[in-house]
This record gives sequence, structure tokens and C-alpha cells, in this order.
Amino acid sequence: MFIILICYTYLGVFKMKRNKKDKNRKIKLLNIFCYFIISIIIIVILFCFGFFLYIYITAPEFNTDLLYKKESSNIYDSKGDLIATIGTEKRQIVSFEELPEVLIDAIIATEDARFYEHEGVDLPRFLKASYGYFTGQNAGGASTLTMQVSKNTFTSTEAKGLDGIIRKFTDIYMSIFKIEKDYSKEEIFEFYVNAPYLGGGNYGVQMAAKTYFNKDVSDLNLIEAAMIAGMFQAPGEYDPYVNPEKTNERKNEVISLMLRHGYISEEEANSAKNVDISTIVKDQSTSINKYQGFIDTVVQEVIDRTNLNPYEVSMDIYSTMVKSKQDVINNFYNKHKFKDKKVQVGIGMIDNETGAILAVGAGRNKQVAMSLNYATQIKRHPGSTAKPLFDYGPGIEFKNWSTYTPFYDRAVKYTNGGTMKNVDNRYLGFLTLEQCLVKSRNTCALQAFQSLSNSKINKFVTSLGIIPEYLGNNNYINEAHSIGGFTGVSPVQLAAAYTAFGNGGYYTEPHSITKIVYKNSDEEIVEDFNFDKNKVMKDTTAYMIAYMLKKVTSASVKVQGTDLATKTGTSSYDSALLKKLKLPSTVIQDAWTVTFSPDYTVAIWYGYDELTKKTYNTSSHAWSERTKIQKEIVNKVMEKNSKFKRPSGIVASKVVVGTNPPLLPNSSTPSSKIQTHLFIKGTQPTKVSTVYPTTETDLPNELSPE
Repeated sequence: MFIILICYTYLGVFKMKRNKKDKNRKIKLLNIFCYFIISIIIIVILFCFGFFLYIYITAPEFNTDLLYKKESSNIYDSKGDLIATIGTEKRQIVSFEELPEVLIDAIIATEDARFYEHEGVDLPRFLKASYGYFTGQNAGGASTLTMQVSKNTFTSTEAKGLDGIIRKFTDIYMSIFKIEKDYSKEEIFEFYVNAPYLGGGNYGVQMAAKTYFNKDVSDLNLIEAAMIAGMFQAPGEYDPYVNPEKTNERKNEVISLMLRHGYISEEEANSAKNVDISTIVKDQSTSINKYQGFIDTVVQEVIDRTNLNPYEVSMDIYSTMVKSKQDVINNFYNKHKFKDKKVQVGIGMIDNETGAILAVGAGRNKQVAMSLNYATQIKRHPGSTAKPLFDYGPGIEFKNWSTYTPFYDRAVKYTNGGTMKNVDNRYLGFLTLEQCLVKSRNTCALQAFQSLSNSKINKFVTSLGIIPEYLGNNNYINEAHSIGGFTGVSPVQLAAAYTAFGNGGYYTEPHSITKIVYKNSDEEIVEDFNFDKNKVMKDTTAYMIAYMLKKVTSASVKVQGTDLATKTGTSSYDSALLKKLKLPSTVIQDAWTVTFSPDYTVAIWYGYDELTKKTYNTSSHAWSERTKIQKEIVNKVMEKNSKFKRPSGIVASKVVVGTNPPLLPNSSTPSSKIQTHLFIKGTQPTKVSTVYPTTETDLPNELSPE
């Protein structure tokens, strides 16, 4: 108002002078400037008044009953049967008098050092944080304990954009006029420690103390109190059962803050920091749902698709799980004789037609919700399971290769140097594409990759949900991908890619949910999830791959009347690493088996989290073990009497296979014989001897680079 008065005074003086003199240009500019300033001030005042009026009108009522009430989330299987209720609040409310001084000190030092001094808003801290927000610097958070009580229950956690600003000022209004005005500091502190989720399915400090340390909150010591105080910021991230290392780091941060604010001595701080939290947290004793692996898969997908956590937001979730299929995998984990306690198995089973995840093997000995999911969250080298995806599938799709297309198994150089070899260090000379794929010859795979357009390979694999590791900015795929030399894929991701070979060339994004019903809203909100079925390859391509891979399936893996196609894969470690650990060259990293029928696809990964002198697999063990696992699962989950249907675009022709004499000295290539091979209609030979090669130079030019 003082500025406005000055401006008006100047305007009066200038007006008098204009009556006596001619208009002065400087006076005109000053006049315009004063009007501009006045207008800006009025606009700012009106905006602020409107903004705060909006906050006043829209701010919710502070109802203490809402602090401790949250309806659970339900998860249903594919038939609509309930399989889990999650987010049920395990809570026991404690009074301020029951809280130990060490926990109060830890929370105040960490979250709100001037809690007893402010009246809901810590102005210096708020101004510092606001300055950091607008300048792009990290100046720390501005929320007091009172504001967090408002945010955690009555507003939201939104922190960005206009919504974040509105939420912040609503918390300020709630803190000053609806919480601090009516409740004591002790009561506000009770609200703060009793309401929030603190990991492990626990709500409030009493249940956290019981779960993690098997004691009442009143008996917590410095180390225990520091851990719990540190969890308020991010209970999922600092859950000691999920991230013990991060939990320990956070505990030490709290200890440092307590030292800074004078609550403990330096000697106490150093002593507490030297205790690793994992040594004092008790084993989780709560029973775990037998379908926990699939539940975790569902929860993570809901979070990824909606940014809402079913443990915190009440909802009914309808999943794709088929109990009978999931029970097979659960029984496998319980009954199979594994070589030791640490070897792991990840499994993904998908419906070819819909992309629905029917069952998962999220890992052995799963005892904690939301722990590492071996079906969806690992990324491992796919090994030779990549060959139909990066090499032969694109070749058939874009160059009309047949199952006969001739290759020449020999040492092959990478474009940028180095030589590709086969696992057995042998070369077989002339081979058909079918032989190359069934025998899984590395050199043939690289030749196939090199003869194809890199962009077409990229188009093919990405349409199947596989993300290569690109070189540079041009989406260039390194030639090591031809034999699965990249990191990597998960079992669900790999199974989803292979579904297209089983259903005539269609791919649907893998998914574990079909519908969500949000429960805590004024009106029922239903969100349906529809996943498009996309044609990603010709039916002829899909059938040829399936036809050839039927010949890989072990005789022990069988289902009455059903076609089963299989591709195995193995990845190796760097020889220098094996030498360093003094391990034999036969040690392998990842062992894969992908099996598909016209109905379903099952991908199985077998291996260890990390390589040590005690935790490793040899190639012979892995090859034997993966067939046993494949048999135990595939024989029980596939439908009976299901056959691949040959498309009309494929014809069978007889051709001469093999050379006599062999093209290579000492080659084990079989003598010439007539075989039946599949061709794309219009590309088949007109008579038996048309494509009979007698020398390497007689091979067709189908493998010349595009």
C-alpha cells in the first residue's frame, strides 16, 4: 500500500506540471511505469487472495479416525477366486508416554529439529527449501512432523508442478489452523508415529518394534530406534528384510543427525555405527502366502502401470493367475532335489493367445514379500535362445529362407575382428538351416546375423518385446547378440517373445492383471486393462521355427498328442574370471530352456546370483539339470492333443542333404541323403538335385549381406 500511495503522489505532481508545460516524454514513461507497477501489485494480490481462498475451500477436515483406517487390497485369480489380501494394517497404537526418549530424539533429529519451537511450519526451513526448489538446488525438505501428518493421510505425496505447490500449501494450512491449533505437541507426535506404514506389513512404531526386534517400542535402544526413525522417509526402500544394506546406511545417517543436534555423544555414535543392522533384526516369522511370487508380480505391475501401491491404496485386483499351473511350479520348488540352497530357478509361463502370465517361478525359498522376482526382475544372458530371435527368425521372415537353406560351419570372423567358434571347438562343414538351429552351431548363427539388415533384426526382436544393447545412437545391434551375448532378458520376457512362434506370429504384451477396482473413492472406479494382439511375423516364419525346434525337445518331455518345441541356451563367463577364481573352463553362467506348444510358452532360467568358488554350474550339470526341470514342469502344465498347423504358404520338397565326400577334411558331415524340407511357396526347388552343393562355392547366395 505504501508503494501505491507514492505512485499516486507522483502522478498528481506530474499532472500539475503537464498543465503548465508541454508533455514531457520522460514523465509519460514514468507515468506508464507507475501504472504497470500498480497493475502488477493488484494482480499479485488478487492471485494470492484467490490461491489462499482455494486452499481454504478445498482443504479436508482433520479427522483423527482417518489416521488409523485403511481398507486392504484384494487380489483374485483368473477365475475370480480370492488368492490374497494385502495391506491389512497390523497396528497397535501407543501413547506418547510409552515412547522411549531415544526414539523421540531420533525422529525429531531426523525429521523436524525445531518441532517444539514452531507452530506447524518451520519458516526458515521452508524458505530455504523453497529457494532450492526454484533454483534447482537440493536444499532439503520443508515438511515438519505436523505437515507430514497432513500429507500422509489427508492430502497426497505429490511433490512436483502446480499440484505439488497446492498440496504443500494445503499441508501448511492444515498444520497451522487444523492440527497445531487444536492438538498438543505430544498428541501430534502420537499421530505421527502411530499412523504410517513402516515396512514388513507393519503400521506404527509398536508393530515395527515387535516385528524387527521382538520387543515393545518402550524397550528400544539407540540402534533400534535409529533404524525405525530412518524408515519414516521411505519404508519400502529402508525395509531391513528387502534392502538391509540401505537400511544400515540410513540408520547411520540418523545416528549422525542425532550427534549433530546434541542428543548423543560421539562415542555413542561411533559405537552404534559399528553395529550392522542385519545382525540384530530378527528373522521374519510371519507366514508367507504360497502364491507370494505371483502376488509380487501383480503388485509390481500395478505400481508400474498406475503409480499406486496396492499395499497403500485399497483396490480389488483381478489377475491372470491359473491356480493349477501355479501349483505345479510351487510343488516343483518344494520337491525338486537341488544341488544346494543357493542355486536359483526363475520361471515364466504365458498364454500364447492372450499374453496372460499364467504362473511364475519367482525364486526358491521366498520368505519376504516384494523380494527379488526371478521371473520378472532378473536380466541374464539368453545364450542360444537368442538364435531364433536375432538370426533365423528374421532370415525366414525377410529373406524367405527355408529349413534347407545351406550354411557352411567353419570359423567365422566378427566384422570388427575376432573369431566366432562353436562350443565344442569343432566344425561340421555343410549344414542346413535346420541342422544349424537344432545343433545350435554358433558360427552359422553369426553368418545368418551378418547376412541380414541390422535394422530388420532390430525391428523383428523389438516387436517381440526384446530390448537389445545398442551401440551408438543409431540402434545398431552388436554381432554378439547373434548368440545371446547381451544383458539381458527375464524368463517372462523371453517366454513372451517365443509365444509368437507358437500362435502363428502374433505377440501380446505379457501381463498379470486384467482389471482394477478402486475401493476408497466416492464412486466406484473401474480400470480395465486391454492388451493389443499384434501381428509381428508371418505365419510361415512362426511355423518353420516351431517345426524345427520340435526336434530339439527331449523324448522325456512329452504331453499326449501335443507338439512341443524347445530351444536351450547357455551363457559363459569370461575366461580370465574363471582363471582368477581357479575354476574349470566348463563353468557356465546361465542355463535356459524355452518350451512352447500351440497353447503356452514356458521359459526356465537356472543359475546363481553370483559366481564364487562354491556357487557355480558346469555345462554338463546344467544341461542335465535343465532337462529334468523342463520335464517336471512342462509335462504337467501343457494341454493335451494340441498340434501346430502348417500354413498354406509352406510347401514340403525333397532335397539332397550332405556332401560326399565332405567339404572339410575329417568333417563329420553325414553322407548325402534325400530329406524333406519346408520352403516358402514359390521358392521350393523343382527337382531333387537342384540345390545339391558339391563345393563351398556352390552354396546359394542367400547368405550374402543385404
